[in-house]
Amino acid sequence: MSLFLEHSVRRMTMLCRKFSIALLLSLFAALASAAPTMDPGVKALQEKVGFTVIERFSTPAEGVTGYVVKAGDGKTGIVYGLGDFVLSGALLEGNGNDLTREYAARYIANPAYASVAEQLARDSHLVSEGGEGAPEIYVFADPNCIFCHKFWQQTRNWVAEGKVRLHWVMVGFLKPSSPGFSAAIMNADDRAAALRMFKENISKNGDGSGISELTPIPADLQRALEQHSQWMAELGFSGTPGLLFRDTNGQWRGQTGVPKLEALGRMLGIAE
Repeated sequence: MSLFLEHSVRRMTMLCRKFSIALLLSLFAALASAAPTMDPGVKALQEKVGFTVIERFSTPAEGVTGYVVKAGDGKTGIVYGLGDFVLSGALLEGNGNDLTREYAARYIANPAYASVAEQLARDSHLVSEGGEGAPEIYVFADPNCIFCHKFWQQTRNWVAEGKVRLHWVMVGFLKPSSPGFSAAIMNADDRAAALRMFKENISKNGDGSGISELTPIPADLQRALEQHSQWMAELGFSGTPGLLFRDTNGQWRGQTGVPKLEALGRMLGIAE
């Protein structure tokens, strides 16, 4: 190869390298400019709370961007960014259409109701009462939850008549005494009787006197409480009571809060 030709080849190689580097830099710059930026309010809240942004989507509301976020406890939800502000709750159109409900159906996977129900069926720490073979309801409950107490009161006739089989899934987060009370109920020889004593004392005295907190909590019961909390998060229950049951079509359903007993009875196929 002549000296002239060798020099020309080297020159062309250097030009190609420079061109490739320039092209890559331009591409990176274009991608950076095209990448969506997070609303300042959402970014600030993320740094403070520590949630993860799973997805970002546009909305028909001017200046409002939607975010699918996942909290540290595994719960997933939707918030909206508007510059320095963060909005949560229902985003409604003028005709009343709930856009948040639509976005949740589109971006958030349905809870694994059947999967968790299958695991609950093998849980050896449930507090079970009611008729054997009757429609089952798994009730996530905190001992200090007044709404759990209300649901307990509402279902006394169903339990006495054997119309339902309630499985109380004890959790403990509302008050410092909650884990100890839950552990004490799960540790009792007759768990249903212990729960009944606790609830009856709430009705009479306004507190759960008559049963003592279990402290320290044994390791197996602590693991059970942690597992129950994890299942509660997987099911998307935002509070207690959280109900998991199968309707007359054989589909597992989940519901947070105290339901209307008549509506629940219809879904369970219980004649009033």
